[in-house]
Amino acid sequence: MTKTAFTFRNYLKELKKAWIFLVIFLVIGAGAGAAYAFTRKVQYTATAKFSVYNSHVDNGAATSPYSQLIELFSSKKLLASVDEGVKLEEVPSYGVKEAPRGIFEVKVTDADKEKAKSFANLIAINTNKVIETAFDDSYNYRTTILEEATDAEPIVTLKTRAISIAVAALGMLVIAAVVVFIRFDYRSEK
Repeated sequence: MTKTAFTFRNYLKELKKAWIFLVIFLVIGAGAGAAYAFTRKVQYTATAKFSVYNSHVDNGAATSPYSQLIELFSSKKLLASVDEGVKLEEVPSYGVKEAPRGIFEVKVTDADKEKAKSFANLIAINTNKVIETAFDDSYNYRTTILEEATDAEPIVTLKTRAISIAVAALGMLVIAAVVVFIRFDYRSEK
């Protein structure tokens, strides 16, 4: 029995022979991807924007003088201390980032659409109080709400579910192709 030559064309022939094996792995991957995609809880993300300006610290330097404020606005404990309505155990997941200089964006993610919107707005509303708590010269800071969170977008959509299914299916197909390649490599003549 002669061994086949180790060429790409022969490898493609091996893939063609092992089509049922590839299809089985593709179906398993699609099933696993579908199970993952459709059991994920739907989360909603709401976004609010606000600006902070202080003429005494904004000197036109290359780095933003407001970057230290991200830590203040991200502090759940500080937010709870300035607003009695905030309970630490009920605070949803959120993040604050500085987009351009002095413009901050708050993204709140929660399973409840309304809670995500209201908490994003709550953070934007309490920016003055947070600054007053942290700085002695808080009267120099001016905050302006640029965009209130009016809607919360779902993170998991039909498109993201389809992408999850496709990625899992293609991943399993690649694994099957690698298994076929290893078998081909072992059996072929080099």
